[in-house]
This record gives sequence, structure tokens and C-alpha cells, in this order.
Amino acid sequence: MSYTRRRFLHTLVVSAGAVTLSSLTGCSNDNNSSTPAPDNLPVVSPQYFPQSVMSGDPRPDSVILWTRAVDGDGDLALTLQVSSDPEFATVVVEQDFTAAAANGHCIKVRVTELDPYQHYYYRFLYSKDGALHSSKTGRTKTAPASDADVEVKFGFASCQDYLGRYYNTYLSLLARDDLDFVLHLGDYIYETTGDASFQDTGGERSIEFRDTDGALTIGTGEAAFQAANSIDNYRQLYETYRSDAVLQELHERFPLVAIWDDHEFSDDSWQTNATYLAGAADEEQTSRKRNAEQVYFEFMPIDHSAPHGDSGSGALEVSDDQLFPHTKIYRDLQFGKHLHLALTDYRTYRPDHLIPEDAFPATVAINSTTLTAFLAGQGMPQGGIDATLAQMSPVVDIDAAPFAPYKAAFVEIFTGLYTEELMSRLDLDQASALAQAGERATAAIQGLLTSSYLNLVLTQAQATLPDGHPLKALPPLPETGVDTGLAFYTLGKTTLFSDLGARYLVIRETFDLYAGYLEFMAQQQGSSVQTPYDAAQFSWLQGVLSQSGATHKVMASSVSFAPLLADLSASREDSGIVDLEAVLDSDLVPSALKQRFYLNVDHWDGFPQFKAGLINDLLSATGTVSLSGDIHASFVTQHPANANTGLASVDFTTSSVSSGTFGSFLDDGLNGLLAQLGDVPPEVSQLKYFFDAIALTASKRDDVSSKLVFSRMWEHGVGVATAGGGGFKVDYHNVPTVWDGVDWVKTSFYTDRARFLAQVRTHRFNWDGTTLEQFPA
Repeated sequence: MSYTRRRFLHTLVVSAGAVTLSSLTGCSNDNNSSTPAPDNLPVVSPQYFPQSVMSGDPRPDSVILWTRAVDGDGDLALTLQVSSDPEFATVVVEQDFTAAAANGHCIKVRVTELDPYQHYYYRFLYSKDGALHSSKTGRTKTAPASDADVEVKFGFASCQDYLGRYYNTYLSLLARDDLDFVLHLGDYIYETTGDASFQDTGGERSIEFRDTDGALTIGTGEAAFQAANSIDNYRQLYETYRSDAVLQELHERFPLVAIWDDHEFSDDSWQTNATYLAGAADEEQTSRKRNAEQVYFEFMPIDHSAPHGDSGSGALEVSDDQLFPHTKIYRDLQFGKHLHLALTDYRTYRPDHLIPEDAFPATVAINSTTLTAFLAGQGMPQGGIDATLAQMSPVVDIDAAPFAPYKAAFVEIFTGLYTEELMSRLDLDQASALAQAGERATAAIQGLLTSSYLNLVLTQAQATLPDGHPLKALPPLPETGVDTGLAFYTLGKTTLFSDLGARYLVIRETFDLYAGYLEFMAQQQGSSVQTPYDAAQFSWLQGVLSQSGATHKVMASSVSFAPLLADLSASREDSGIVDLEAVLDSDLVPSALKQRFYLNVDHWDGFPQFKAGLINDLLSATGTVSLSGDIHASFVTQHPANANTGLASVDFTTSSVSSGTFGSFLDDGLNGLLAQLGDVPPEVSQLKYFFDAIALTASKRDDVSSKLVFSRMWEHGVGVATAGGGGFKVDYHNVPTVWDGVDWVKTSFYTDRARFLAQVRTHRFNWDGTTLEQFPA
């Protein structure tokens, strides 16, 4: 595959060698001091530096410095100054650079030969009409030397949607001055500008793309919204997000260590594929992925050259060879003897979600013969095999002669249903939609299909038809006395195009079986359908975690290792909440819901066998802590100890800075599922108030090895971690979305910080390698 070569941003490398004295500000070298000349004193001019300054990826001897400088459309000549003091009395770096329009006017500079564990101050200067204009002064901090016995403190955060929301939660980090850096776990931006399913539109915090022709339009009619596609689209998002005063203040004060998740490219993405249309059309978007990567590297102060082996001096160019399919952002940073941080990339090389979003619900993914052979090969006794087959869905061969009338009827019914779905998702005229729908229906209605789903659709169709219609005379397909199999309907897939039953709210027992079978078959061919890492990243991760001698090895994962389950089955553990148990035991809950569900298989739960092996064989085996994000909830998960090493792992998942909580998304998903089941009593709709209890109880089952010990699905927040000889401490600083009549995310508290901080709830934990303790707030 060939790509058009483009000119990319340079990460410019300079050394802080011998102390230099600034000629720009009239410095004198008398007594090794400098005094700015009054007539040439730089004036802080934010209008030329609209996104202020940032630093990132601190090492004991280096750090990345960033700014964006704009004055018209052309290139700007700038000077970087780095000092050991905030007054710039001693300048250790002074060097000229160019903020090129071709790079979005961004500059990234790697400064080397710095002293370990020291604060440095930096600014960028722009000379115009005889006046010297300055960015705000940024403060950064290098990492401690690898053998330094120092306690390291850092913030960690995830998911900061801008539309209609404020970054109040960062005030908890700005209220303290003892952080060595801030770790961002992904979703630094959101690529959409008005997805009504989770974003607010209009008002002060809104975005309209200036390059509207270059953007993607998703959906049709009033439900349509736009997503970033072009380089300018992605640049505009970073420019707008980074214009926020609190976000600027955070970056001016603390260096950033960052990885990406999906929204830096596209929601629930895998490799170069988007998922907006749920399989209604192909969404392979290589050029869009590369645009997103280029702009990420332009705007984020990460040392993206180091993973490609470039650690020397000189200008480091971001070339085509560093973008997909050669992307590498995984890297490791060490902070003294107590913290070794492995930064991973879950998205770039991960496979597709195991259940296709456009999977036809009735299609049998594993027939009884294949399932029997697979289970026998796994060592299951015949009794267990028979019990498993009995739990599968009834199956008929729709191509058998007795079912010929049904085949014709279902092709007709599903042609209509596909037409309606396609027209609601794609900009198609009716003739085009009908043609595509006919092809999909014909392909779907063949071979082994589950009669339980087909009967459901037949009943619904018959209810809309007038008396005397031929379809009214068709009796239900047989559901007893027939073969069984694992269909997509058996996994929870109930609609033609949907993330429900594909990425969310998937039946746990059948999904684990299906995922295990797919992985077994892939491994017979020497591949995997479950690892999100390519061979190079996985080998690197194994090496870092197994060879590190740090007190605390920490893996940064953009998605959570928490077992996110809802167990509504009769065999569930007792939650201890009388009212909840009474509702779950009653007929108020539809029988289709009385099962055990994975809440989100876009996360690690979507790769169950690989996840189990990764936890036991690497994370627990090496005593690694994981820090995670993306799910918009705070979780703490304790994994079982590795039998060989006796060590164990714990996952700390932080909630969203500003994005809607997982509780709100789960409530929407549950309502969508309930709507498919007809009228639901209000008692069932009240389950949302027990989401935390349901998730905590679900992991108590013996067949769930990792235990969820803390859950807050309705709170936003950030975390603060402390790595030292006494343990690994985590404090969650959280707020509810709405409390006492106030929306604490959609209301700005930038000028009333004390009021917001008084609302913050602190949840405290300590992990000493064997024992996890929670302390009173």
C-alpha cells in the first residue's frame, strides 16, 4: 500500500549544556546573574500562543516542551528559553525555532542534559515590530534518577469531553503542588461535534468544524452529526479543547504523560476501522486514522520518536514511516527506584470486536456438532456437553423443503426491515436501500438459523398485517424436538445493526464459550483474535514488566481490567439489599434479562481468554498494578495471585474528567434493551440506582476470578497515585454529576473553586503487594 508523503512536524532536540546568558532580554553575566533590560522585557502575549505551553514525557535528563504560535497564516520564528528559576535569571537553553504553518503552527522540542528530579521553567518568545512577546511560563519537572529513593506522586485522568462540559475535576489536581506529572489514559479529545447520544450541542462549549466538507457526516436527518476526518478537523478539536483555561493551567504546571484510546481517532475503533454505522457500511478509514495520528503527534508532548529507536540529538521528524501501519506509542518511563511505568497502546493493532455489529441474530455461529467436538477437546465430560447444548438456541435448516414457505416469508420481512434500518443510517434513496436490503436478507435467510428469534420477528410482523394476509397463516417454527446451536441471538444480539448484543450487554456464559472457540480456531492457524497487541508490543511489555526491579511496576491501559458484569440470574449471589433482591426474584424482570451480562466487551472483557492469561501470567506474576480509564466510572479490582510467584495485581480505573458517567450510558442501554421487550414496570427501570451493587455482587461468583471491590458508576473524577516504599496509594477525587440541584460538570466553577472542592468525595486505597486496604475518606 502506498501513501502520499507529507511534511510533518519536527520534534526539535536541544541540549541544556553550559549555562547561557540571554541576548534577547539584555542579560548581564556580572556575578552569574541576569537582569532583563527594561526596554526589551518580554510581554506575556497569550494572543500569539492561544494554547499556552505544555511539557511531557519527563526522564531524568530530558523532557519534551511544546507550544503553538500563531500570527496570521504564515510560519513564525520563535525562541525557546529554559531556566532553572521562574525569573529566568539563569538560562540553560536559548535556541531559535520555527512554528511552521504546515505543522499546525506547533513546535515540540526535546531538551536533554538536564538534571534529575528538578523543576525547570520555560517560555517561547516571539519578536514583532521591535517588541518581544512571550508565552506564559511553563513549569516542568524531570524524573528522579532510577536509583533515587523518593516517593513519586502523580495524577491520572481520562475522558474529557468538551461539549457542554467543564474540567472542574482538574481543580483537585490544581489544588495541590506536589505532583511530579499527570498521566492521561486517553480520550483527551472526542472526535465528534454533536453526537446527541452522549454530547450536548449549542451553547458556549460547542464546536462547528470550519472544514465542514472535510468532516464525516454520521446518520441522517435531525439525528445527523459530524465527526473529524481531515487534518484540519482534528487540529481544530485540539485547538478548542486546549483553549480551556483550567486545562491550560494544568499543563503549565505539571508535565503530561499520555496514551490514546479510541476517541482520539474514532469511537470504539479497532485498527483503522470506525464503528459508527454498526456494520451498515464499511468503515475502514486508513487516511483518517493517519490524519488523527499526525495531529496527535503535533499537539501532544509525547516523545513519539523514542519507540522507533531514535534517542539521539538532532531534529527528529515525524514521517510517514511512523504512522499507521508502523505506529508505536508504547514506551516506558522510570521515576526513581519505586515507579516504572509501562505505557501501552490498546487500539492501534487490536482485532475487531468478536461479535459483528451487523451479525444476523438468527445465524448459528457454532452448530451442535462443532460445539460438541470443541467441548470434548477441552476435556468436558459428556454430561457437561449435554447440559451446555441444552442451553443453546433451537435450530432449523431454513433451506429444508418443509420450511420453504418460511424462507420466502422471512426474505420478504427482512428486506423491509433492512431497508428501514439502512435508510435511517445511510444517505440512500429508497431504491438503493431496497437493493442492498434484498441482498442482505437473501444472504441472511439460509442454512441453520435459530427458530426462537425468527418466531419473535414473525409474531411482530403478523401483528401489523391485515386479516387474510398469507403470512398470518404461518404457524411458529418448531422450538422443541429440534437441534440446538449457538446463534448470535444466543449471545444477546437482537437487532440487525446495533452495538447492543455486540459490544455492550452481551450474555456472559455464551460469549465466553464463543470467544474461546474463536480463539482456539485462530491459534490452530498460528494467530489470535483476542490480543490487542502486535508481537513487538507484547514482547516489549513482557520484557519491561519481567525485568524491572522497581518497587512498583505500573501498566497504563486505556481500558479497564475490571470484571464489568450484571448478574440478574437465579443463581446470582445475594447482594444483601432486600428491595433489589425482591425485584430480581419477581416476574417484574423479563425472563430475557434474567441472565448474566458483560456490560462492555469493547474492553478487556471482550477478550476473556487472553485477558485471563495476561493477568495471571504477566500482571500478577510480576506484581504489576494497572491504571485504566475510558469507562467513565471508578473501579478497583483485585486479581488472584499467581501460583508460581505468589504475587498479585490490582487495577485502579479512574472515572471521566467530564464525559457522561457509565451509569448514565448503562441506563440508556438498559432502557434500549427493555424497549425491545415491551412495557416494563417502573420497578425494573429503578435498577439504575443499584448498578454499583449489582456489579460488585456479580464478581462474587466463584467462576469470576478477579473481584471488583469498589464501584462508583455515577461519579466523575480524577485520581492521585503515590508510589513509595510503603505501598502504592490511590486517592479518587470524585463528584456526582448532579447533587443538591447543581450539575457539577455542566456548570463552571473556575472562579469559585472552593465551592467545587468542598463537594469532592475522596476514596482512599493502599496496595502493598499482597493486601488492598480502603481507608475512610
